[in-house]
Amino acid sequence: MADDGGRDEAQEPVDEEEIVRTLARELEDSFIAFLHDEIGFDDLTFEAFDTLQAVHAVRTGSYSVEYVDDESPTEMQENLAQEPARTGPQGKRGGSRRG
Repeated sequence: MADDGGRDEAQEPVDEEEIVRTLARELEDSFIAFLHDEIGFDDLTFEAFDTLQAVHAVRTGSYSVEYVDDESPTEMQENLAQEPARTGPQGKRGGSRRG
C-alpha cells in the first residue's frame, strides 16, 4: 500500500466516504420519521446536529470506528438460549415506534 501520510486503514478516504454515506442515510431516515410524525422536531434537530458533528469528526480524522450490535439484550439472550424471539403487535419485534 502506498504511503498515506501516517493515516491508518480506518481513515482511508474510501472508508471515510462510506461512513459519511451511512450517516447521511441515517439522517434521511430521521427526516422521513419526522415527516410521518414518528419523531418530534426536537429529536430531528438533535439528530441533524449530531450527524454534522460526526461528519466533522470524520473530516478532521478525530473519530474511532465502533461496531454496534442492533440486537436488543433480550433478543441476544434468546438467540444464545436458542429460544424464539418474542413479537410485538402485528408480528413485529418490539411493537411500533409510535407510542
